[in-house]
Amino acid sequence: MGLKLKISISIILLVLLVIFIRHSSNMPDAVQETHTVRVMESARSPYFLPQYLALNLGFFKEQNLDVNITTTSPEAIRTALADHRTDVALCGLQKIIFNPDKPNDGKSVPKVFAAIALRDGSLLLARKDVADFQWQKLDNKTIIGGSQDDSSEIALESVLRHIGLTLYRNVTIYHNIPESLRIGAFRAGTGNYLQLLEPEATIAESKGFGKVVASIGEAAGNMFVTAYAALPEYIEAQPEIVQKFTNAIYKAQLWLKQHSSEEAAAAVSLSFPNVDKQVLLKSIERYRSLEIWAENPVVSREPYEKFHAAARNAGEIAAPAPYETTVINSFARQAVETVVYVPKLEKSKKKSFLTHFNRLISHGNTGPLSDDF
Repeated sequence: MGLKLKISISIILLVLLVIFIRHSSNMPDAVQETHTVRVMESARSPYFLPQYLALNLGFFKEQNLDVNITTTSPEAIRTALADHRTDVALCGLQKIIFNPDKPNDGKSVPKVFAAIALRDGSLLLARKDVADFQWQKLDNKTIIGGSQDDSSEIALESVLRHIGLTLYRNVTIYHNIPESLRIGAFRAGTGNYLQLLEPEATIAESKGFGKVVASIGEAAGNMFVTAYAALPEYIEAQPEIVQKFTNAIYKAQLWLKQHSSEEAAAAVSLSFPNVDKQVLLKSIERYRSLEIWAENPVVSREPYEKFHAAARNAGEIAAPAPYETTVINSFARQAVETVVYVPKLEKSKKKSFLTHFNRLISHGNTGPLSDDF
């Protein structure tokens, strides 16, 4: 076979390939039903960053999900779950798992199906910077915290017990100050320390109200204080939707590992319209440095049981919630096995390849390919 004939055949094959790709790309996709998923979260915080990435980067949409997120109190979430007014809860396990509305009705107790954070996200602020802060310095001090049965409070108490400080003997936590008044109370002189999530911690720092001196999550270590949960009835009736939801969360977790804090802040800015961009960026950078987020949605046994034990030691658990009967990992494991994230750089290379051939065919150019390909 002559050289000219070989070249001609190669060109014909390339033309056929391009025609096929063009035809395939222009074929309408099969219409797939979009499912609405109602999510209630206990806080609007970068602590739940992968969720906002999945929303704003279109990962939920790719799964044909229309996800509606509402921010409300943990108590309201627990009631909404029981009344079927929400499908998924993102809340401290203490509120929705260890103290459900109907602990004696096994059918009504929510099940955990995906993790979003591996550590507690609350931070400890002092009135001024403490360069050599040590937890033992909390002896004979007071802290403005959340409600006594809040998951972050349980994590804080576990840290205090670990270093040998007895609650209300060596250290006092104020649980009765409403969330909206905590920063104001601290500014007015109440408490030696203040416990806050991001972005409130960074906002307080930026206004000179205090300085972050410690991370409760870093001190407590890996423990699932919060996770995605749903009623077993919903999971049994809608397993495909739960799987799609988990897929989107895992893709967001993969995206986060391959992109900078600046890119993450820009991606989720629509979810934080009232937060200064630099505050949002600093919040994300801090959580990243503290390794707060989970790398995948699998809820592993040890961090779950560690928080379960902390809740039991705090006396804030209505009934045992064993790992085997509370956690459903099948959706998370399937997501890890099947979901792949390809950065845009890789996609652009493929697109450039096709664009080059389209140009060749359009202009009748049969010359050699560029070295770029």
